[in-house]
Amino acid sequence: MNNKQLRRLGVLLRSWVAAILVLVAFAASPPALAHKGEKHGNATQAQQMQPGHPGVLSGAGSVPKGAAQEPSHGMMEGMDMETDRSNMPFFQRLYEWMGRFHPLVVHFPIAFFPAALFTAIVGRRRPAFSAPVQFLVIAGGIFAPIAAAAGWLAGMGSEPDPILSYHRWLGVLVGVGGAALAVWAWRRPWEDRGAGMILALTVMTIAIAVQGFLGAGITHGIEHLMF
Repeated sequence: MNNKQLRRLGVLLRSWVAAILVLVAFAASPPALAHKGEKHGNATQAQQMQPGHPGVLSGAGSVPKGAAQEPSHGMMEGMDMETDRSNMPFFQRLYEWMGRFHPLVVHFPIAFFPAALFTAIVGRRRPAFSAPVQFLVIAGGIFAPIAAAAGWLAGMGSEPDPILSYHRWLGVLVGVGGAALAVWAWRRPWEDRGAGMILALTVMTIAIAVQGFLGAGITHGIEHLMF
């Protein structure tokens, strides 16, 4: 790799790292404010539900029987709507079905790229370890775009959410970057232990770690790693 190619690679990696840092910064700030408001709202609601509060009625007959049963009936209708897909158009059912593969496919790039980074680093001193680098990078580059596409399909129709948006677009960067690394490893296998490949795999591993954090934040809340 000549100096011109190294400069281009450096510019690309710096832009990639900057984009990841911006996404992480935005992902950390709005949800925290939202959770603060949620805690305040929960505290206010708990205060209003105390027996002495003017808005709370006391006595066994204070809540009508029909009103208590109505939400349950509505929830059952919602569950029936979620499980009954026979009336959906074919293509809507198809992309929803394809989106369900996201939790399965996403584990492959999570495993392949960090393993490729490890073998590339160790392979600089022990060449036998570098043998699977090309396979790991190419395999990760194949599954990364598939996982990103399945994630977009899985999130279609979801309510607007900042964490989901950051997770989606960072997934696009990981998918495109993984495919580019796969092409690089395929066409120039003798550079699998080079500094450029190790740097690119390091950035990819960091991006995947951030993706895992955001993905868990969607399902478990952004504060799921709080001690």
